[in-house]
Amino acid sequence: MTPRCGRVSSRVAKRSLSKRVFATMLTMSLITIVVFALALTLFMQKRLVDSTSEELASEARVVAASLNSSPSYVGMLRRLQQNDTRITLVGRDGDVLYDTDIDESKMEDHGDRPEIEAAFETGSGSADRSSSTLGEVMLYEAVRLADGSVVRLAKGEAGYLSVLWSLAGPVAILTAVGVVVSVAVARRESRRIIEPLLEVDLDHPQRNAQNAYAEMEPMLERIETQRQELKRQVRVLANNDRMRREFTANITHELKTPLTTVSGYAELIANGMVTDEADLRDFGRRIYNEAGRLTSLVNDILTLSNLDEAERSEDGAASATLGTREPIDVPRTLEGIAQRLEQVAQRADVRIELACEPAMVVGVPRLIDELAYNLASNAIRYNRPGGVVTLSCGVEQVGGSDADGASGLFAPYICVADTGIGIAAEEQGKIFERFYRVDKSRSKARGGTGLGLAIVKHAAAYHGARIELDSELGRGTSISVHFPVQELPEL
Repeated sequence: MTPRCGRVSSRVAKRSLSKRVFATMLTMSLITIVVFALALTLFMQKRLVDSTSEELASEARVVAASLNSSPSYVGMLRRLQQNDTRITLVGRDGDVLYDTDIDESKMEDHGDRPEIEAAFETGSGSADRSSSTLGEVMLYEAVRLADGSVVRLAKGEAGYLSVLWSLAGPVAILTAVGVVVSVAVARRESRRIIEPLLEVDLDHPQRNAQNAYAEMEPMLERIETQRQELKRQVRVLANNDRMRREFTANITHELKTPLTTVSGYAELIANGMVTDEADLRDFGRRIYNEAGRLTSLVNDILTLSNLDEAERSEDGAASATLGTREPIDVPRTLEGIAQRLEQVAQRADVRIELACEPAMVVGVPRLIDELAYNLASNAIRYNRPGGVVTLSCGVEQVGGSDADGASGLFAPYICVADTGIGIAAEEQGKIFERFYRVDKSRSKARGGTGLGLAIVKHAAAYHGARIELDSELGRGTSISVHFPVQELPEL
């Protein structure tokens, strides 16, 4: 079976559009030559028949005039010299009175012949009859004489096949010349037809669009679209690979720093190099803080991983990973976050203020809590001593009032504003990237993981919310999360 498949593949591979165009053009040229030759033969044969018919009609009139002036029709006919013309004299009753080729006594009645019937009725008649092989055409002209009898002249003319055979030589020469010319023209034109296809640059198809056929434009546009899509996918893959390497490097660094600290202090304690009670408590506190930092980092990584997985999965799988959606009282959530961050804010000499209005969000409580907590934690971390962090929430109108004056639709929002160091305009588009820090020294001193705003970005996207950032260096930052219109379940 394998050799057979190989032969089939080889045969298919040899198919060529150029050869197919060449064969088509050559075939059409040959067909045109043959049709032209046949049509020319038919035309020439018809012209010959028409010319012979006119000559025969003229002869018939001359013969009739001679007979009408002669006292004896038969005697006159015997004296006429007609080499290639047959003359027949038919009486008024249809009997043959004289014939130049056959004994009239052996000839049947001719009164029913079309040309003779027409001559009896109108004075003249014409007819032609072909042989079964189309080798010859007999032409007949009949004229009524003065005594009512009819004289008929007949002459044979070459038929269609005979004319065609007589033209065989010229037609063969014409066909040979036509074949040579057709081969040359077909070869040249096939190359010219295929040339735009061969010149297409698949790497840059639009460059050949102006020289391409109109039928090729959809194909070239599709190739260009697919090429651009492939380039985009390559860029995405390259960017993903870069982000993966950066993430791996960052997470390795972030994990290594606290682990080194914990390992170092634990080694000192284990080797008995710390004997003072106060030092032991200090080392234990430091180990505890670094362990907490590790726990926070791991939790943030897990949260981001779950969000990434949820974005690529169906809702059911996302609910199993992150938790089910339920109505969330946003003011109560913000109040709880303010209480949890109160001591952190006091140590940073920052005051937390609440400006909450009633608002409900249908979402995953843990994600909404982490979203608001990370915003508030960042606002404290990048604030100034004596600064203020304001946690606010409420609803905003997203649809106009109707004709009856009823209010439009309302959507909830969460806003965290601070009076801190602010963010430069060129860095505002990067702060939601993983492990990106505006002030790295301040983040390390305050224990930031660099994943908080990345979690905010993905958590907001998971709930269909949009993020707005308003910041100015030296004057503070305001980040607001605007949720879509909520459809609260009936209680």
